[in-house]
Amino acid sequence: MNCPSCSGELPTGARFCPGCGSPAAAAPARPAPAERRLVTLVFCDLVGSTALSGRLDPEALRAVTLRYFELMTARIEAHGGTVEKFVGDAVMAVFGIPVLHEDDARRALAAALDMRTALAGLNEELTAALGIRLDVRIGVNTGEAVASTDASSRQALVSGEVVNIAARLEQHAAAGEILIGPDTLHAVGPAARTEDAGPLALKGLSELFPAHRLLGLRGDDDPALLRRFDTPFIGRESQLTLLDGAFEATGPRLLTVTGEAGLGKTRLIHEWLRRTGARHGAGRCRPYGESGSLAALAEAVRQLLGSAEGPATALRTLRAGLLLDGTPNPSLADTCAALGELLAGFDAPVLVLDDFHWATEALREAVTRLAAGPARVLVLCAARPELLERTPEWAAAGPLLPLPGLSPAESARLAAGLAEVSAHLQQPGTAARLLERAEGNPLHLEQLHAMAAEGRDPGGLPPTVQALLGARIDALAPPERTALSLAAVVGREFDRAELTGLARSGPEGQPGGELQPDGAGADTVRPTLYRLTRRRLVEPDRGGARYRFSSGLVQEVSYQGTAKRVRADRHERAAEVLASRGATDATLGGHLARAYRYRAQLGSLEPRTELLRRRAAAHLAAAGAQALARADLGWADDLLTAAVELAREGEPAWLTAAWRLAEVRLATGRTEEGQALLRRVAEAAGPVLAAHARLSLAVLDPGPGLAEAARTAEEVLPLFEAAGDDLGLARACLRLAQHQQLRGRHGAAEVLLERALAHAVRAGAEPERAAALGAVGVSLWLGPTPVPAAVERCRALLAEHGPTRRTVRITLNCPLAVLLALREDWAGARRCLAEAAALGEELGFAEALVFLPVFRATVDSLAGHPGRAAEQLGAAMRACRELGATTLLPAVTRDLARAHLDDGDPAAARAHLGGDGPGTPGLPPADAADLYGSLARLRALEGRAEEAEQLAEQALAEAAGTDSPVLWATAALDRARTALALGRPAEAGRWAGQARHWYTRKGHLAGLHRAADLATTTKEQR
Repeated sequence: MNCPSCSGELPTGARFCPGCGSPAAAAPARPAPAERRLVTLVFCDLVGSTALSGRLDPEALRAVTLRYFELMTARIEAHGGTVEKFVGDAVMAVFGIPVLHEDDARRALAAALDMRTALAGLNEELTAALGIRLDVRIGVNTGEAVASTDASSRQALVSGEVVNIAARLEQHAAAGEILIGPDTLHAVGPAARTEDAGPLALKGLSELFPAHRLLGLRGDDDPALLRRFDTPFIGRESQLTLLDGAFEATGPRLLTVTGEAGLGKTRLIHEWLRRTGARHGAGRCRPYGESGSLAALAEAVRQLLGSAEGPATALRTLRAGLLLDGTPNPSLADTCAALGELLAGFDAPVLVLDDFHWATEALREAVTRLAAGPARVLVLCAARPELLERTPEWAAAGPLLPLPGLSPAESARLAAGLAEVSAHLQQPGTAARLLERAEGNPLHLEQLHAMAAEGRDPGGLPPTVQALLGARIDALAPPERTALSLAAVVGREFDRAELTGLARSGPEGQPGGELQPDGAGADTVRPTLYRLTRRRLVEPDRGGARYRFSSGLVQEVSYQGTAKRVRADRHERAAEVLASRGATDATLGGHLARAYRYRAQLGSLEPRTELLRRRAAAHLAAAGAQALARADLGWADDLLTAAVELAREGEPAWLTAAWRLAEVRLATGRTEEGQALLRRVAEAAGPVLAAHARLSLAVLDPGPGLAEAARTAEEVLPLFEAAGDDLGLARACLRLAQHQQLRGRHGAAEVLLERALAHAVRAGAEPERAAALGAVGVSLWLGPTPVPAAVERCRALLAEHGPTRRTVRITLNCPLAVLLALREDWAGARRCLAEAAALGEELGFAEALVFLPVFRATVDSLAGHPGRAAEQLGAAMRACRELGATTLLPAVTRDLARAHLDDGDPAAARAHLGGDGPGTPGLPPADAADLYGSLARLRALEGRAEEAEQLAEQALAEAAGTDSPVLWATAALDRARTALALGRPAEAGRWAGQARHWYTRKGHLAGLHRAADLATTTKEQR
């Protein structure tokens, strides 16, 4: 160090320059950054020190106290602890600062026992010399704390609840007693001999605290959990044989390898693949919602496919959904079918899905379908036991392959075959101790050898994998530790360029990267990653541009070891870096949300924190809307819920997210939640968005014949036109068209539906596109278009809009099923309904529970099975009540009454229609014609001739005001049945003939045959 005045060299420790006498300016201290660490605190306090001060001379008391402090300090430091401070007669020590050891908890307990033993020796001297003795009480606790790694920063080393609990345990301990917390006991494991000290009521805690009394420590037999990563493969021959059997199986080919972290699940699968040479692809499940539900499967298929080609149709389907963004688009069934077709072109391919305990429900379903499909593909899933804890039914999906620990002989072979054996392993007894501590876990044994090979003492070993990895990471050079912690923010996988960008954008957005301790520039990232690769903490892909953590635990420990303030800064910077690389809204929103939440937890209320919150909410809202458009309702729900929770009510992001979330809630059957959100949006939003909410609420409570929905649509239509809002225009036109349909004016409805469809396509609004197309199908069924032309039109619309859109295939398949039933193609009708039902279940559409039974009932009725139709309509009624869809109940009730009449059960029909009569207000023509026709038949069966005739005429009059041949024919057939029930066969025959005329005009074969049967009956009765 040189003098700031004369530049002469200063002797070490000099306060003044010997040349010029100027003060030696101290180098500015650079405080060590705060970190979050797993530490163990020890509090030791003298008992009865007040009484002691009354018996001793002040100088003697001071001498005794200093000896006590020196003795306790020596015992603490001998075990690797650091004395943070003295408070009165108490000593506070921390283990894990400044150096993290894998056995810090055990060291702390050993130090506590040693302090008590050393005090006993001191007491012998004090009793002989002064006639006194000292007693202490000790509290020990382990937990996460914010810490400085600079041991010189005393009085500010650690902070957190772990410190307070350790102090409270010490206060509750009796003289000579050591009380420890449960986390300390868990960390040390069976090495600690304890007894229950009973639950304690500690100040500041709302619940009783389970404390333990330390009796002693066992010798060297405490278990250790250790690992290294690049090792020879040993044993597992029986498991390899089972994998061979799964590969050769002719039935469903699905196998799940289960076991705790570190037992070698992934390693086993990789070794088997290496031996067999099977063509394969691998993907990894993740616990966060930054990708579609089938992202892991998409990753595996991409690897398997590589540059190879496949069937064009299958690839087109997969590239529109699975391979695009990991979603099951157009449907899970179509995705699996396309995958089956693609995989059939490979010779016995293998798909590997790692971390399958994080698999989504959709992914589990897809895996089950693939394994049971015709393609000869083997699906291997590697999962921790949490998979079966969370989804116990998975045990029935396919065989399980539990992975046990290695046998002693196999462990010895593994130890002998490790590549990096250093002189540390040649010391007497070292290899044997490592084998003993590994307890058959290859991860643990590998890490033990890695630690020894790096020249670190493996004698004191951690009881958990996290403790070991924390110790390994703490031993890295600063640039390597920083690289790991930066990469951990990006995710399990990261790009070198992403890490470089994150390093270049310095803390708090300042220039200068965190990997530049020597000012060499951000190109230090590449050599740093190379060193981390050699240490087996990260691994590169073949190109060397992308990396992944060798273990998820490495990422977790690296991430958790970073202070929340630093995490917040890095997540914010990661969002900026990833945005420049085209990251998705879900990824950006996730990083910004974490940045905001960490700052909020720390009480930061500055404008920057608020900006983070708003940006996160906006990205998550956009991502949720995209997921909703992809019909991934589960993902959309997660993203939109996060956006609503982040945003403040009334903010643009909240309004957008709440509006979309309401749609998700309604689609998944949570009607009350959806309505409540829509009301809040309507109150807080601007004119256009409020109009959307008002229209949605009107649809939920539309009034008779959708009158209220139509009035609202007419009111908001000009507003949407002025704003150029295609989505709003699509929805308004759709509601107006549906109103026209209920009035029986299908020609007018089709004009509006064509307009709604055009706006929906321009807006990219898939639900509205599907609804418009479904409504077109209904008008093709009920309107004037002849059945053959209607079927062709419906199929053309499916071919144009349906291949990649599940919702379209639901809404069009239902009316297509009825059209096929009209021409008595029963098998075709059933296929359409089955496809719609399967897609509805996949998407989780709650309304499918209502409309699918209604369409099934229509087909059953046309097929001459009114009893089956009644069963389906009963199910629809129950679904209406469960979902709160009470506006649909009247129509379903009328259909059910008609089914009972057709089934010859007028009493059941009366139960549903008894209160209705000619004076029923507000019914649109289509509903009125249907109701009056059924009532006319019922009144005729009751012998109420005059009322029956009036109702039958009213039904005909209502039908005449429509353009629906189906309604005309149905009303005429109801008039015929009414006349027949009143004993007027000739009149009944004339009306049956009229019905045959309209059925013939429509091409309605099922109705034509029904009318012909009735005409035959009337002839027989004349």
